[in-house]
Amino acid sequence: MKLAIPLVDLVIVCDCGKCCSLIVENQNLLYQILCDLTSQLRGEEGKIILSHNNRVLQISKSLELFSQFVPFELNKKILINKVINRMQNLAMDEEHYYQTNELITLLESYLLDLSVELTGDIEFSKITWENIIKAVGIGFTENYDSLAEKILDYMELVREYDSEKMFITLNLRSYISDDEMNKFVNDVVARGYKLLMVENIEYPIIEHEKRYIIDADKCIIC
Repeated sequence: MKLAIPLVDLVIVCDCGKCCSLIVENQNLLYQILCDLTSQLRGEEGKIILSHNNRVLQISKSLELFSQFVPFELNKKILINKVINRMQNLAMDEEHYYQTNELITLLESYLLDLSVELTGDIEFSKITWENIIKAVGIGFTENYDSLAEKILDYMELVREYDSEKMFITLNLRSYISDDEMNKFVNDVVARGYKLLMVENIEYPIIEHEKRYIIDADKCIIC
């Protein structure tokens, strides 16, 4: 994937077996870049262009920006909905169809037994396998000691349940030590994730990092 930033005539290539980083030392430029990306993530117009194999991609569907790490949540609505849809399809496939219908029958029978103790002729019109799956509160375990591991797992979940995306982190190195960051970047490269780490100051460069710098005068150093 390529991210073109016309504000400074810079193209960042994230398909080279490297984890890319962008150091932006000009505060106003960093603000403009983030505003542009945020607008496009909301489906609005912007100047930054994301492409793959010379085809322009819609940023709102093909990019995620991580600007908040406290807390960093796995259980985003779009992912949970994807999991629910996947489970609903599995519930009615050849392997699970009989078990699904048996469960619905047992649940309906149990609820009818409970309703005998109540006044009125009670019915249960929404006992479906879709509603049962939605009602159980599906979510991913969020018990992590390492922020880096949590981000890696989130990237894997996006790839599995949503699509191949480019991820941009903002000042991630403020939260992760250099040693852990080195392992994190190695894992990112090994798994083939497209990651751009945007920082406002320089940190020690690490293995597999391809660094771009925009200094205070907006000069580009690669």
